[in-house]
Order: sequence, then structure tokens, then C-alpha cells
Amino acid sequence: MSDWYYAADNEQKGPVNESELKANLASGKLPAETLVWKDGMDNWTPANQVAAFTFRPAPTPAKVQPSAAGTPVAKAEPGVNNPESTTPVGVSDILGTPEALEVDPEDAEKNKVMGILAYLWILCLVPILAAKDSPFAKYHANQGLVLFLLEVVLWITISVLSVVFTMIGLGFICFFLGLIHLVPLVLLILGIINAAAGKCVPLPVIGGIKLLK
Repeated sequence: MSDWYYAADNEQKGPVNESELKANLASGKLPAETLVWKDGMDNWTPANQVAAFTFRPAPTPAKVQPSAAGTPVAKAEPGVNNPESTTPVGVSDILGTPEALEVDPEDAEKNKVMGILAYLWILCLVPILAAKDSPFAKYHANQGLVLFLLEVVLWITISVLSVVFTMIGLGFICFFLGLIHLVPLVLLILGIINAAAGKCVPLPVIGGIKLLK
């Protein structure tokens, strides 16, 4: 079995036999990334990338993307020297930031009807399927889809709560629960007004949610 050399404390160590080096790596005496070399290899290579020491999982190679100057820049994969991969996702990451869209007048005029249909509940599927190449239609279709799903969730929730309150003798609360439906109705009207005017303006509350990419 060929003798191996390894780097430790900025010095070349060895030669050692393969079983001894493998034992030191397995026990943690040497880091998994320790550079190793033996006769026949072109370059020094991290031990966890050498077939003889694959008892530890090899790290995912970094993707190299060209920088503006043309020099390759390594892009870290999640979990590989990438602290951001362990950062919890915040509410703002899920809801996003409401953004208006600069409208192409020709696109808006051509797909104005699609923008209006986007807010008529299940008809939001029409612009999603028939005008998927239109930024104007897609913008309103996204908000219409979010609004439709919101209405479905509210309808189910309010229906369940109404039954519960009725059973315990608090049926009068159902009236106030029904008023909640006015919220998506107001958003629907605002969306139709914006679409009819050829504008792409985020709606309150739901304007930052993006379901269509």
C-alpha cells in the first residue's frame, strides 16, 4: 500500500501508511479537509475528496460563476460555509414587498379585459392560462389568485365558526363574522378599478404575495 503525505500546521507530514492516515481522519485527530498526497497524484487534495477516505461525505462542490470582470467566483451551496443557509425565514420573505409594475401601454390596452377577469374569483385562471406571456395580465392574475384563495379560506373559516357559535347560543356573532367578507370584496373592486385604468398597483394586505413567477 502506497505511503501518504499530509499537511498539518503548515508543514508536510509523512510518509504514513493509508490505514494510519484513515484512522487519524476517522477519529478527528486530522480534519476531514486535510490536504493529502501520494505518488501518482497530480496535486494535493482534501482527504474528504479522495476515494480512499470516503467514509465521510464529501462536500458539495461550489458552483463557479463568472464575475463581471470575467474572473470565476465560487458560489457556496447551502450548508457549505454558508451561514445564511441556517437563517430562519422571516415573514417578510414569505409575503414579499408590494411592488408596482411599470406598464407597457400596448400590453395594458390589449389585456385590460384579462386584468379585470383576474379578480372575478375562479375566472382568475383565464388570464393565467390565456395571457401568460403578458406582464400586465400576469400581475393582476397573481393578485386575483391570491384574493380568490383568501376568500376560500375566509369562507371555510367563517362557516365553521358560525356553526360553533350557533351551537353555543352565540349566533349573533355570525353577523359580525359575515362582515369580514367585505374585506376581499373591497380588494376585488380596487383590483378591477386598477386593471380597467391600465395600472399595475399592489393591493393592500395581499399586494406583496407572489404565487405566479
